Amino acid sequence: MDSSQYSSFPYPDNKKLILLVEDDEVHASMLYQVLKEETPYHVYYTSDGQDAWHFLQHIKPHLILLDYRLPHMDGLHLYDKVHAQRELQDLPVLMISAVLPQKEIQQRGIASIQKPFEIDNLLQTIDMLITNTP
Repeated sequence: MDSSQYSSFPYPDNKKLILLVEDDEVHASMLYQVLKEETPYHVYYTSDGQDAWHFLQHIKPHLILLDYRLPHMDGLHLYDKVHAQRELQDLPVLMISAVLPQKEIQQRGIASIQKPFEIDNLLQTIDMLITNTP
């Protein structure tokens, strides 16, 4: 993807932005629909960790919903890159995956939800993470 597309990325200033990074099309579609219908947040979706990284170089969302297993860059690698960058280190991340690396997640203090999950639990966790963002 051309990085110039991010600099003109339109989303309403009064809406908070969630970056959804999920490579499974069924889960991504479900999450995208739930977020669009059940929350006031704007959602940008990508299926690739590398694309998410490029997006983050231009736009800082209010939350990253991050799958662990991704093509080109797994969720932990992306998390580490994000939190190594000063402008992004306070960005909340919610890792969602069927297989979560519990030890690594706990060491980093990443919020996580294991698939399958209850939608209400997901929405409550998202709201908590976004409202507690500086």
